[in-house]
Amino acid sequence: MKTLRHLGGILLGAVGLLFFFSSLGQILAPTEMSRWNALLFFVTLGCLPILCAAALLKRSVMSVHYRCCPECGSADRAPAGMMLKRGNWWVYQFGGWIIASLWGASRENQVRCVRCDTLYFTETRGTRIAGIILWIVVLFFVIAEVLDSVQPQ
Repeated sequence: MKTLRHLGGILLGAVGLLFFFSSLGQILAPTEMSRWNALLFFVTLGCLPILCAAALLKRSVMSVHYRCCPECGSADRAPAGMMLKRGNWWVYQFGGWIIASLWGASRENQVRCVRCDTLYFTETRGTRIAGIILWIVVLFFVIAEVLDSVQPQ
């Protein structure tokens, strides 16, 4: 159930962003659609799915279960203080700097156990939020490409 809520929130966020930006373009640029209809689409198909996505994702973002030390089981940890390369050349080449930045921010952080000095990786609230934003942006582009290829020329 938790996975379905998380997946549903990401899909609603992507669809909501798609309609949000397209309706905003309809409001700002004069087209054959009236501004009231565009405003109605903006609120119902743009803002409402984004708010529903935020409601679905709030619990999964705020309740991050921090991993305990694999050696001693202690929950006390400190930042590792080691510089790690978080980027990926392939992600940068195929996705651009926005996707590469979100990819690097969504990776788990390395921490050091205070009790036994073991290095291990754990997820934080920031990595969870960056991961959700990454998937929403990727789905946003996938949906936009699918709709663009389906649209008659």
